[in-house]
Amino acid sequence: MPSEASLYTPDRVIPTYAAITGVGLFLTALRLWVRTSYIQVALAADDAAVVGAAVFVAAATALQIANAVLGTAGNSVMTADTERRARIALKINWVNPILEAWAFGLIKLSLSLFYRRIFGVSPLFRLLNNVTIWILVAYGVAFSFGQLFLCGTDFYLIWVDLDQHSARERCAERGTFQFNFALFSVLTDLLVVGLPLVFVGTLQMSARKKWATVVVFALGFISTGASIARFIYVAEALKYGWFSFNFKPAPGQPAIPSHLFVILNPTLLATIEMGAGLWSANLPACAPLMRGFHPLRLASVFYGKLASSWSSASRTTRRGSDAVAGEQREKVPRRSSAGARDTSPILSRLSLTNTESNPKP
Repeated sequence: MPSEASLYTPDRVIPTYAAITGVGLFLTALRLWVRTSYIQVALAADDAAVVGAAVFVAAATALQIANAVLGTAGNSVMTADTERRARIALKINWVNPILEAWAFGLIKLSLSLFYRRIFGVSPLFRLLNNVTIWILVAYGVAFSFGQLFLCGTDFYLIWVDLDQHSARERCAERGTFQFNFALFSVLTDLLVVGLPLVFVGTLQMSARKKWATVVVFALGFISTGASIARFIYVAEALKYGWFSFNFKPAPGQPAIPSHLFVILNPTLLATIEMGAGLWSANLPACAPLMRGFHPLRLASVFYGKLASSWSSASRTTRRGSDAVAGEQREKVPRRSSAGARDTSPILSRLSLTNTESNPKP
């Protein structure tokens, strides 16, 4: 069975991490420009939340890149240098879920606050939205501090033993914690994105604009696919104890008990979930840029320009062909004129001859 390291090497994951997060940071900056310069409105709480989320996403991505460069990247611990790299990886893998919890929470909080400005006139929506916001706050606080204090205040237990046998004896069960974290990530995704879709029908707008609004809001499900994949991975890991401290395969069991652990990478899935979540949180706020965008009209204009260019090129080709034909005609001598010039002396001589041979009486 191929190892996980053979699939997720630093030269593969680092560009992926950078690209996903880079797009998210660009969209965050674009959102702020749209708000402050394009439509010229004051920044609100949802903008502050998404900026905070972008900071945590960038920090988490930077740590993962550092882990790929300085950590073990899945290699076996066999030398003193590799042991040092392994301890770096253990520390980063402990800190990163803390950043992820805050990033996920702030991304979903930003979406909830954004939807509140749109549907806030509905008392029912405000009630459900308030409940959602409190759930998100509890979600972020509980899982960030839960990860931080997995071993109480004895943080060193995370990395003091490379096999983490001390952590297994004295710390909370990490596998169960990660399972609950992944489960609540999926549930809160569905809650945050699904709630406004129910209330789109109450907006005073045409059916076409309502469908366009549904499409924009449904972009929030972009990160849900990665969230579900991560949950499937963690659920499988819980079955084998893969995420537990000091994991050791059972007798007769392979070192990597499931092919799923080779195909999927939880760190990459978490990065995709954070990055795509940042995209989906910013895209609805950038919707004013699309107000004058009509795909059918754009296709019609493009077709008209293409047809005009084709017609112009055809006329140019015809004019060129006519010019060439004219030049060729000018090079060919006019036989009638030349014949007249050539035969006139002959006719004159014939005339003289005839006159001489037939004198007047």
